[in-house]
Amino acid sequence: LMFVAGCDEAPPVATLGEVPGRFVGQWEQSLADCGVGGAWSVTVTPDEVRFPDSTIAVTGVAPDGDDAARVDGKFRSADAEWDGAVRLELGAGGKELSVVNGSQLEPRVKCP
Repeated sequence: LMFVAGCDEAPPVATLGEVPGRFVGQWEQSLADCGVGGAWSVTVTPDEVRFPDSTIAVTGVAPDGDDAARVDGKFRSADAEWDGAVRLELGAGGKELSVVNGSQLEPRVKCP
């Protein structure tokens, strides 16, 4: 009797300590929200990803080509702290950002 075990591929290794510059900026649902911060606001710095209700302190970044990266970090909200990851995906030539963390939301536009 032989058993064969299947495994998913290991996730890519985080090779960077900071979020690459092309992802850095303020991202909003619409340009009208720029400067005031809308309900879907995301601010990306080299060492942090901020949402209206939580923050990720970056512990590592695994690039996936030129337009995507997995950001690992320590999440913090008013209610809890946990380790996790989000995927950042650029679109429209770097003018849109999708943040994927279980469910993909509408892309956000980069504020000027």
